[in-house]
Amino acid sequence: MPDIAPMLAHKWPEPFDGQDWLFELKWDGYRCLMYIGSSQLLLRSRNGNPLNHRFPQLESVTKAVKRDFRNLIVDGEIVVFKGGKPDFASLKTNPGRAVYIAFDLLYLNDQALLEVPLVDRRYELFRAFAWNHLIYFSEALEAQGRTLFELVRSRDLEGMVAKRKYSLYFPGKRTHDWLKIKNFKEIALWVVGYFPSPGRKIGSLLVAREVSESAGAVPGGPPAHAQQDTGTVHDSVHEVVFRQSVKPKPRRLVLMGRVSTGLDQETEDALEAAFSPPAPHPLAQVEGKLSKQEQRDVRWVKPFFGVRVQYTEITPEGRLRHPVLKEVVW
Repeated sequence: MPDIAPMLAHKWPEPFDGQDWLFELKWDGYRCLMYIGSSQLLLRSRNGNPLNHRFPQLESVTKAVKRDFRNLIVDGEIVVFKGGKPDFASLKTNPGRAVYIAFDLLYLNDQALLEVPLVDRRYELFRAFAWNHLIYFSEALEAQGRTLFELVRSRDLEGMVAKRKYSLYFPGKRTHDWLKIKNFKEIALWVVGYFPSPGRKIGSLLVAREVSESAGAVPGGPPAHAQQDTGTVHDSVHEVVFRQSVKPKPRRLVLMGRVSTGLDQETEDALEAAFSPPAPHPLAQVEGKLSKQEQRDVRWVKPFFGVRVQYTEITPEGRLRHPVLKEVVW
């Protein structure tokens, strides 16, 4: 069977409806191609690395292949469910509970299906297996993307993927035939430091949330004393410095990780002007761990409120997944 790189999806900002589209849940797991032939199974990651040793129970999926089907390449994700929904962290902490969610069929009975329309590939996929507790078929909703995304939001899932019904499969390519729409949340945070990167003084921001026992405080949200009108990076530096100088100090801060996506040159310049001179040690009570390399590289600043950051979830370690800088709160 041929080596095939998985087809990729473009990002899309919001859900939509369309008669020519299928809408699936975005499974929060490891993208994985499953090669099945002669009662043997190979799991390969998006980058082509073998995964059998991490999820040996999935080798039993060969028993679910129906008699008239042989030599298959399936596209899908390895997922662990926790509390009724996919949990990415559990792939490392509890791999023995992993299952395979299949959503496409690329090769069947010694024939490549790459130039077969998606709806026909999925029809053959559905017929190929006796679906069981180890392998599940990824159901799709036709035309009603907004309806599916309402479910995504109500259950706090990662997002959804929109696919053109009659799209072909383009190995290794990112096309607009597949679109991923993530269920982002938003949080307002303090900046407590930054990390330089090659060619840039501020490559990423080190952010933290305020822990407060005051009435009405929302964990991770803006402190009660920091509710102010927001501006843009076009505000003058003098106004920025003045506004920051009159804000009370935060009580106690807990690190939530680094943010680099969304940090453009204009925002970087404005933040550099607003930050206090960098220091080799924290300038406030900050809880949380940094790696040894991060401890060497970080430039600590006087806590600055703040930034609004989009993210998909908070990990068990308290860090943001897929953080994107959306706005500076001047």
